[in-house]
Amino acid sequence: MRPRFRKLLLCSLTMVAAVAGAYYLLPFCVSVPDIAPPPSSAVYDRNGELLGYVAGADGYRCEPLTALPPQLAQALIAAEDGRYYSHGGVDFAAVARALWQRVQGHRGGGASTISMQVAKLYNPPAARNWRTKVKEALQARRLEMSHSKEELLLAYLNRADFSNLCRGAECAARLYFGKSAAELSTAQAALLVGLLKAPTQLNPLRHPKAAQARCQTILARMGQPIGPPLTIKRHDISAPHAAAGQPGQLTLSAALQRQVATIARQEVEQLRGRNVSQAAVMVVDNRTGEVLAALPASCPDSPRGGALNGTTTPRSAGSTLKPFIYLMAFSHGAWPGTVMADVPTIYRSADGIQAPGNYNDCYLGPISMRQALACSQNIPAMETLEHFGGPDNALQLLRSLGFRIPGNKAEYGLGLAIGNAHVTLTELVQAYSTLARNGQHLPMQLRLPLKDIEPTSLLPAEHSYRIAHILSDRSARAATFGPAPALSFPYRVAAKTGTSSNFRDNWCIGFTAEYTVGVWVGNFDNSPMSHISGVSGAGPIFHRVMAHLHEHTPATFPAQPNNLQSIDIDARTGSGATPQTPRECRRTELATERDIAALPRPLLDAQGRVVLNSRYAEWYAGAGLQHLYALEESAPSERRPAILIPSPGTTLVLSPELPHNGRFAELRSTLPAATTTWRCDTLPVIQRNGKWYAVLRPGTHTLHATAPPNLHAQSTFRVE
Repeated sequence: MRPRFRKLLLCSLTMVAAVAGAYYLLPFCVSVPDIAPPPSSAVYDRNGELLGYVAGADGYRCEPLTALPPQLAQALIAAEDGRYYSHGGVDFAAVARALWQRVQGHRGGGASTISMQVAKLYNPPAARNWRTKVKEALQARRLEMSHSKEELLLAYLNRADFSNLCRGAECAARLYFGKSAAELSTAQAALLVGLLKAPTQLNPLRHPKAAQARCQTILARMGQPIGPPLTIKRHDISAPHAAAGQPGQLTLSAALQRQVATIARQEVEQLRGRNVSQAAVMVVDNRTGEVLAALPASCPDSPRGGALNGTTTPRSAGSTLKPFIYLMAFSHGAWPGTVMADVPTIYRSADGIQAPGNYNDCYLGPISMRQALACSQNIPAMETLEHFGGPDNALQLLRSLGFRIPGNKAEYGLGLAIGNAHVTLTELVQAYSTLARNGQHLPMQLRLPLKDIEPTSLLPAEHSYRIAHILSDRSARAATFGPAPALSFPYRVAAKTGTSSNFRDNWCIGFTAEYTVGVWVGNFDNSPMSHISGVSGAGPIFHRVMAHLHEHTPATFPAQPNNLQSIDIDARTGSGATPQTPRECRRTELATERDIAALPRPLLDAQGRVVLNSRYAEWYAGAGLQHLYALEESAPSERRPAILIPSPGTTLVLSPELPHNGRFAELRSTLPAATTTWRCDTLPVIQRNGKWYAVLRPGTHTLHATAPPNLHAQSTFRVE
């Protein structure tokens, strides 16, 4: 061999060795990014079914693929790197073509391979210059040497931006087509990978024609037939509010969640003409504390607050807190047979005078706590709060149950019993589930795996059970609610409805031993509904959800505590029944030994009628129950004598802006209106149409009110 030829051969081999060395060894001079899949932002139900996605720290939603869908791989190669399986990370033919086009002054296609784009996606953002591109080329070579082609395709599809804050093909497939990436057709796969060229300009929700055109280009490269344009729409892939922005597995049941949403939407739709726009529903498994369904809004697409969360929004409580007022009373000496006055009554509150009426403007006179709660009468509830515990103790009890009610007793007064506090559906369901466990408190849980939490005894079992028993008593509530189909089941269910003032909110909360169901119905803009109550609004949703829960799960009721026994009582007085007790007044009640020992002695007349005091005079006149009751107008009322209007220390103002210049002030007191007389030494006092008025003039005055037998109240006030 000639020396010159040997030298040329040696040089050639040296160059080949150098190129080969550069091709295989230089990549080890750079570090490669970790191409582990990005963290999932998916939220799953208790059975592993996808519920949706939460936004990650970068605002994107993501669910990495675990396997490579063939149709996506084929479309990606056709769209981005036709010689993907022919090169080792750098396509030198594409590089040469790109350089030649630059020399000719043309800006042609790039030379970046899929492997190089993987390196770019998994590197931190960097300036786009030749140094960055050389680094990515070397990284691509090293990735090719350490990973299979399929692994790199999967890494690309998991990290790429598919527009609309979707990272990865799986999340994008669910957003645009409502299915997983593995279920995509070839055309759908082509449309998805087509977005990678320009996610903003090809956004299929904003620029569908551009996205479809790109899809057809890719299908042509794949040799696939080009069919009609694809149907693309935004599917809701947002995780439920219950996820609280954190991915993972929830206790929710996706199937139950869908059923609850369907029921709520159907019932709200029927009430739309009555200005009802939304409902929220929660379902809890009382045995474990797991939240099985949490529907924040029945109409999530509605412009009337569809994006708000009705399970956590504070709303007026209505009558939903009454069970806990009576439960507190049981701890302060009362029991379900205790008789309260259900007659028109005026109260003095921290912010003025209250004259609350009952829901249906019907008063039942002497009424047991059982019937008062079952019928949700307002006056007995306020009387109970006033005489058995008071607002301060009631607030402490409610807060111990999980209600986050701000302020102090002065802000609520006796109005706490009839709904002047604001609560959330979540708080109500938590509290009622404690009743369902006979006073055993178990915090609700929304995430799996469950925390190991032991129930704590928060309420006396006998009190909790009797409240549950009352709330399931159809006959006790019949006087106000009638048959109430929404609250009636072929098994025992405890249920309480509530309606706030002006029909702005209504509720229905109830339970069996297995489940607690809570429903709120109303409008997020706080506009009033058209005479829709808890029975007619929330009640039908409650009934359908509870019935669905027990289609395949037998319903049971909380177990009766051993220290309760059934006794017969006279419902007129709460005393033990006797042979002389009229049949219509006999009731069976649950009592403890303490209750039995403290049964009252009734005051009866010679005919066996219960004698009522003067407070019942107005009710007695129209009740038509003279065969059961007798009225002794000289018997004093149990209410402390007090003048309510004008109350002591107040200042009244004469003003031309008021009717009659404000000269006439109607007089009100706690004394029986029918038998009360008024006197003032410095002002004329007149009576018109059965009402008393003082004719005002400037000065300091003392007003006196008297009623038989020896009741007296006075009030000193000023007029300016």
